[in-house]
Amino acid sequence: MSDTQSVISDVKLFIERLKKDLPEVFGTTAENAETEAGKILYQGRLLPARIHLTPDQEEGIDFAGDAFDIYIQTPQADVNAMAEKWLREKATDVLRSKTAEWAQKMGVEYNNIVVKDQQTLWASCSAKKNINYTYRIIKMPEAIRDYLIVHELSHLVHMNHGTEYWQLVAQFCPEYKTSRKWLNDNKGAVFANLDLKYIAQEEKN
Repeated sequence: MSDTQSVISDVKLFIERLKKDLPEVFGTTAENAETEAGKILYQGRLLPARIHLTPDQEEGIDFAGDAFDIYIQTPQADVNAMAEKWLREKATDVLRSKTAEWAQKMGVEYNNIVVKDQQTLWASCSAKKNINYTYRIIKMPEAIRDYLIVHELSHLVHMNHGTEYWQLVAQFCPEYKTSRKWLNDNKGAVFANLDLKYIAQEEKN
């Protein structure tokens, strides 16, 4: 093996160890994730999505707390895109609001928050104090979401994963080890793409 190949191999092994040791940093790809047909994972609950064909009604999504009602005007409507847009908008509102709340509690300041569809990272914090989140965090239970927020905000104080860093995390999330395990165990479900489709009434019968 050449020196270059040896270095590449060592780097790959190092990254794999990081993925195992820091599940809150690394996610998984959607291609490897399991999907749940006809349901939406939202704030830790797998809820049914009822799709209604209503040509005379504006397309949109209603959430009643225990199920999603999705209204479409044509059978060809992209239901998955509609639901993803809804989740992204909700994630943006929630993550911005909750990050502000936690930052105040922790006495730290950040510059900007960006919520996008990261498929290899849950979140990240830059040296410029900018925080990036994947919108898929909205699928997690609130406690796990809050841990990820604290995880990133703690990097505003310690840009590493050293002893002092974890002590700061533990100060605000004493059960952070449980949250890290949850992320590792459930990353497939959280990163899974939606699998929704309209089924005509006659097909249902």
